[in-house]
Amino acid sequence: MLSRHTDSINAIIEQAPNMPCFVKTIEMQKGYVDVLHEHCWHQLIFPLQGLLQTEANGSLFLVPHTTALFVPAGVIHESVAITDTCFIGVYLNPMYGRDYVATIKPVAMSTFLRELVLTIRKQCVFNTPMNVDPILLAAIQRLLEVLYDQINGAGEQTFKLLIPQDRRLKLIFEHLTQTPALDLSLAKWGEMVGASERTLSRLFVREFGSSFVLWRQHLRLIYSLSLLASDLSIQNVAHQIGYQNDSSYIKAFKERFGVTPQRFRLGDYGI
Repeated sequence: MLSRHTDSINAIIEQAPNMPCFVKTIEMQKGYVDVLHEHCWHQLIFPLQGLLQTEANGSLFLVPHTTALFVPAGVIHESVAITDTCFIGVYLNPMYGRDYVATIKPVAMSTFLRELVLTIRKQCVFNTPMNVDPILLAAIQRLLEVLYDQINGAGEQTFKLLIPQDRRLKLIFEHLTQTPALDLSLAKWGEMVGASERTLSRLFVREFGSSFVLWRQHLRLIYSLSLLASDLSIQNVAHQIGYQNDSSYIKAFKERFGVTPQRFRLGDYGI
């Protein structure tokens, strides 16, 4: 069964087939699954806060607030909220404007692109979508031309997947996304999920090509991206994800993403 998000979106599309676009802000609680579905319009997914993981065409895309994901019309996809998430969905009518690429694309979210999406959202508040002021409609179409250029010209930004497939690893994932600072050994996790340390170690290598320790570090660093969008100090962010001091966190973050957490916070996404 399709989620309520998808049902409401398709209903809007049916009611306003001649509009160039519409924008919807959607909140998803941690763990919510927007099950496999498709739209007859293109979609640009942009988290204002939180983390989404989207599956499409056999690939997994992790979408933090530094990234938008362009999903062409007709592409079947499924999204999972890894944390409590609020995202903007920009839905683009394929009958208007230029032709977009036919493949899903993660897009680096520049400061300009972010402001453009927010401006489009502000302009696309239609109380009576079948009777829109032609001046407003023309202004929206000009914004959509700029959006097209930004999506097609932007560099891609791809993160590694996080959610395991194995049931036992998923239990570990659930605990760590709830409390990233948990510092249990793999042997202790094995006692909790019903598997030996050796078995869990093999599973992490099979699913992620890395050890449990490296996977946990990756998860903590990815989780910290949403915290950096808050007012928390770097020291508090480090503490919340399990680092004893901010210098260790800063070093690990820079090694992973190429910039310090502070530069990332200021919009320097060197990823």
